[in-house]
Amino acid sequence: MLAKRPNFSHEPPSRIKFTNYAGSIANCIAHGNPPPNVEWLDKDNNPITSITKVHHILANDSVYFPSFKAEEFRQDVHWSVYHCVASNTVGTIVSRYVVVKAVETI
Repeated sequence: MLAKRPNFSHEPPSRIKFTNYAGSIANCIAHGNPPPNVEWLDKDNNPITSITKVHHILANDSVYFPSFKAEEFRQDVHWSVYHCVASNTVGTIVSRYVVVKAVETI
């Protein structure tokens, strides 16, 4: 099979708004040959990693924002901007920015 640069089969949306009781998932699914490595970056282009009770990078390269208690709100995570990058030996693609906004409910 010929080498193929990555392409998104599911690019994350430009906005994700959710309540602290519901949580949310941002999908970033890319294909290519060889299979691309997918990484999530914050607004400063720093890689994000799983943080207990805050966000988790799932096996399918999606980022999961679980429900949280009001006192666990983190502005740097729950009101932030992210994007994903998929790369292999043939090339790199960058998703649109995803504005994440968690709304605390009483």
